[in-house]
Amino acid sequence: MEKTSLNSGEKMILQAQGHLQFGASWKQGHFFLTNRRLYFIHIAKKLFEVSLDQITGMSIAKRSWLLGVRVKQLCISYSAGLETKQVYITLVEPKKWVEAINESMTLMLAERWSYNGANPELPGNTE
Repeated sequence: MEKTSLNSGEKMILQAQGHLQFGASWKQGHFFLTNRRLYFIHIAKKLFEVSLDQITGMSIAKRSWLLGVRVKQLCISYSAGLETKQVYITLVEPKKWVEAINESMTLMLAERWSYNGANPELPGNTE
């Protein structure tokens, strides 16, 4: 597995081994959730990456998986340009991932609201 490199200002929230539906097949690898994005690495290649602000919805669905076995899968809807795409992920405790992604999205939004891009000044500075 590739050693993950975090972007500036990123913190690792969760990581787990799982499977990503990639076309008609399933790829085994590792999922990573940071405070900015969700991504999946298969062997040494990043197959999926989405910024948290692109995620438009999440659900847990019981769907057919390997050999027709039905398991709970995390379904993530996200905006990709003008269209909405979906990705299905199998991993342990999908509900825990939904909660962590929601919390990270909320914190990211709160950070944006608290910083308006201006240079902070002390209240008494009138120069």
